Amino acid sequence: MLQVDLPLIWQDEVQQRIFRQLLSCTSLPGTITDLSIHLGESTALIGVLATFLDNTVTLHDIDGLVSDGNRRFLNSPDAAISEARFIVADGAIPPAQDFTPALGTLDSPEFGATVILKGQQVGSGELILNLTGPGISTQEGKQNKLSLMGFHQDWFIRRQEWVSNFSLGIDLILVDAVRVTVIPRTTQLILDFRF
Repeated sequence: MLQVDLPLIWQDEVQQRIFRQLLSCTSLPGTITDLSIHLGESTALIGVLATFLDNTVTLHDIDGLVSDGNRRFLNSPDAAISEARFIVADGAIPPAQDFTPALGTLDSPEFGATVILKGQQVGSGELILNLTGPGISTQEGKQNKLSLMGFHQDWFIRRQEWVSNFSLGIDLILVDAVRVTVIPRTTQLILDFRF
């Protein structure tokens, strides 16, 4: 029997562990998880994509962040930005004016895109997001503060537009080399720019 040594990130049990961590991040918005023990030589971006994508899930890679080798493993079909279920972008580059991800429909809000932004650091930096909403403590005035570096503020301004007609909208995943956090469409953001 032929045995193939797959890199850690492409092994089913590793992807299941990452999925559980991403599920926890989704239910507790702004929580940061470190995926480094699961990644081997890979990155958090590829870890997230390997967990969610297969040959039935479309992808649009705006800035060419996914190598050809990883694309072959993902086996995910390309799609236009307006139709892709997952969109990958460099978070340091602001979205183009005509950038419009799929927001779903009233009948099928689940068809709203998941946008994955890769930045320099998740958990430290001068761009501060104050998160409120489901999964965040309901104590009076309680917010979850998320610090970021290498993410352009326009992504979060535009995100406010994309989620303004709930249940339509996008879910946002932020990654650096090894860390990840999730901001679902149900989360409200208050932006705190300290530049």
